[in-house]
Amino acid sequence: MHLIPDDPFPEIGHPYTTDVSADGRWIAVNCSGGRDGLGRGRVVVYRAGDLVLWDEIVLEHSIEHLTFHPVLPLLAVGTEGGDEFELRGGLHLYEVETRRRSDVVVAGRGVTYLRWRDARHLEVTFARSVTDFDDPVLTYTRSVVGRDDWRGLTADVLATQVSWPQVPAEVDWGSIEGPDLDQPRRCLAGFAAEKGRAWARRAGTSLVEVLGDGRMLVSAEGGALVECWSPDGVLQWAVPVPDDSPFLRNGCRWYVTPDEESVWATVLEGDSANRRTLVRRFALADGAQLAELRYDFPVAIASRTDGAWVARDSRELFPGPRWPPYESVVLTPSGRRLATLALGECGSSFDFPVRRSPHLFFLYGVGGADVRVELLEKWVVRADPGGTERLFPLAWDDSLGPFLRGGPAVYVDDEAGPGIVHTCTVRDATHLVRRAYPGGAVVWAHRFDAQVTGVDVDAHGGFVHAVLGAGACELLTLRAADGTVVRRGTLTHDGHVYTPTCLSAGPEGVLVIGTVEGRLIRTSYPAGRSDASGGADSSS
Repeated sequence: MHLIPDDPFPEIGHPYTTDVSADGRWIAVNCSGGRDGLGRGRVVVYRAGDLVLWDEIVLEHSIEHLTFHPVLPLLAVGTEGGDEFELRGGLHLYEVETRRRSDVVVAGRGVTYLRWRDARHLEVTFARSVTDFDDPVLTYTRSVVGRDDWRGLTADVLATQVSWPQVPAEVDWGSIEGPDLDQPRRCLAGFAAEKGRAWARRAGTSLVEVLGDGRMLVSAEGGALVECWSPDGVLQWAVPVPDDSPFLRNGCRWYVTPDEESVWATVLEGDSANRRTLVRRFALADGAQLAELRYDFPVAIASRTDGAWVARDSRELFPGPRWPPYESVVLTPSGRRLATLALGECGSSFDFPVRRSPHLFFLYGVGGADVRVELLEKWVVRADPGGTERLFPLAWDDSLGPFLRGGPAVYVDDEAGPGIVHTCTVRDATHLVRRAYPGGAVVWAHRFDAQVTGVDVDAHGGFVHAVLGAGACELLTLRAADGTVVRRGTLTHDGHVYTPTCLSAGPEGVLVIGTVEGRLIRTSYPAGRSDASGGADSSS
């Protein structure tokens, strides 16, 4: 397993705050990128001497504040969750050298601020919501815990001391130094520079594509529009997002031409209620811009293996659009307009990118004009410049309910016949299903509690690969013909579990997985084999 880029602090994702122990030996970072998804707090601790990951602390609620003891290698963390009507939180003490934790749950309050007054006294500020549905407000209390020795403190003793006496407090937020958003990045870059290395924050990977020569194309939500990496992990070129485009989803849709000489990538313009799109073409040799198309709608892209591709009105607007959808445009690889298609209503639940397909597939909404878009019955349709044809409903079982969402898919053609392996997300689960083409009969199906974030098939068509996101963080390999699981493992590397966001199968048994942490994981699969051993790095 190879991590790209190979720089320090790969586990961090986005750093929010940092602190360094009094003796300079430990670095604590409050950051995103945890395997358990949103709403939870995460602290990673590094040894300052060699920048190696020492520990990860995952907490139930978001982190409001963290601070090291003025003398000891002891970290205090305050957390807060809920909303303005009902807060909850916790106080957590972590002894770095022994990895020992004491956790105190605070009912009805958040721990909003911590301050060591001196080596003996910890000042804890709590926030409590006063329920007034017209105008909810927060009130604050404070307690000061005094200890001669803060090591070995048990949770029950800490809970007793924190609970007394909580006195009303006026919090002068103006006198408290606000967060310096650039400080964590400067701090981490500085530590890396001291070791002769470079570090910069990387946004979470949204798309990855392995080319025939092994190069890797990457797009990041809130990061580069397109990057190109060599097979051995060297950045060859990058196209930044234009400075005047404020949207995070730039570059999150693209189309690579069949000759692998260029890529079309989306850049959103306008505002959130009236988005427009520039679709720009870049040379894969050096990232130079070659062409540009302009559309008056937020574009979603679908393509087929002969080179025809479609710019569809994704309806990605807020508030929702109140005008009929624009007609979708069918294009050649060079951007020449071939035809238009009426593909009807669309939304985020209609995403259905099908890799390696000789046909253009879409989800099409069926239902009356008074039905909400997300409740339209979704059908898989095949399109060409002459029109569309309904194939089969996305739902294969009435028990799935109406709130179906599409997702990543891949076309397969093997001894079981042609078919589509696709994801289908309902409120409490994600299904990975093989459907026969064109009739839609279910060949096999698997259900997962975590979302399937990427699907692809190997070059010989024998294996389907999928990655499961937050809550599982797994790589899954199945026989394409019958759905038998031949490999399943957590994406662990050097003690950290990475959260996958996308996947691409390349030549010679290569798999490349994009992650929330902004890294690529380059690994391999057992090409030509049907057992669960071999191929992947043992840590995965």
